[in-house]
Amino acid sequence: MTGSAAPAAGWNRLVGLRRAVALLLLALLATLIVLGTAERHAPRDLDMRSPLLAKEAGMIGDHALYLKVLRKMEAGAPYYRTVAEEHRIYGYPLRPFIVVRLPTLEVALSKIGLPAGTVIASILGLVALVLWRRRLVGEPGLPAYARFGVLLMAINLGQVMSGQWVLIHEVLAGVLIAIALALYRPEKPWGAMAAVALALTIRETVLPVAMLLGLVALIDRNWKVAAAWVGIGVVFAGGLALHAAAVAEVVRPDDIGGAGWLGMNGWNNYIGFIHNTSALRFGAPQWVAAILTPLALLGWLAWRSRLGTLGLAVQLGYAAAFMLFARPDNDYWGMLVVPTLFIGLVFAPAALAALIDALRRPASLEPAPRSA
Repeated sequence: MTGSAAPAAGWNRLVGLRRAVALLLLALLATLIVLGTAERHAPRDLDMRSPLLAKEAGMIGDHALYLKVLRKMEAGAPYYRTVAEEHRIYGYPLRPFIVVRLPTLEVALSKIGLPAGTVIASILGLVALVLWRRRLVGEPGLPAYARFGVLLMAINLGQVMSGQWVLIHEVLAGVLIAIALALYRPEKPWGAMAAVALALTIRETVLPVAMLLGLVALIDRNWKVAAAWVGIGVVFAGGLALHAAAVAEVVRPDDIGGAGWLGMNGWNNYIGFIHNTSALRFGAPQWVAAILTPLALLGWLAWRSRLGTLGLAVQLGYAAAFMLFARPDNDYWGMLVVPTLFIGLVFAPAALAALIDALRRPASLEPAPRSA
């Protein structure tokens, strides 16, 4: 084995691959990069003169909509009546009920104020960074440079310090997902469970993470933890039913419905989401995201550990959802995964080195196929 891959042998699951598998992975990597750069969705063109474009305190679109709702709630208006009124004014759908955000974030911000909410969100972002640094430094077998994954994470967490972005539910939900993954340990699952449960009260799209961790508990035959996850699911379902009932009370027969979520917009839609919700949106063209995102996923694939596997599963699960179900204007969903996605880049060079080593390996040193 060549020297470039040898140091990674302990943690890098791509070391020692058969040549055919390495070639397949490199071909897939190249294909995804080409697809991400070749296809382009037209960027959304915001008509600043449109009466259906919400504007408030220098914010536009969803940011302004949620700020308007917040300001009315601070004056004493109830959430569901207020959000229904604002949806009607600016042409937002009210059917199905899921298009109306859960009230948790707006209610909390109306009680403590947006500045205090921004401070709390910033603290949560800092907590996520500290927890991830501890994991990347303390995980057995990881190379010393793994700690720099926190820098890649920090670049994309700056938005939690902006009141404008704290109004977007996916931002806090994404930070809490990052915290949950950093806290996750099979023998001590309660911290991760609490973070996911809190995230579920903010955005129901966190449910796949809860289901994944519950499935892992079942696979581990940890019945106590699995039962706790089932309990969280039951409470969540009950809360969602109450939310649906509350929305139904304010919906009128002439209220418009949503366009549906079977977008089938493919890989480029996912790349667009990552580009538009990460630091890359500040001047970097989308082709940069098309290159970095597959490399980050490859890095996650290389990390041989329970945490690495869970992180990869979260990234791939949401990538599939963005490709299959999301419309281009759902790009804010990307904030669920952007805080942790680019951690994988720190492992990408060693992953690529292992694949190249597999291609260079003499046929006489090719590992024997595993028996069934």
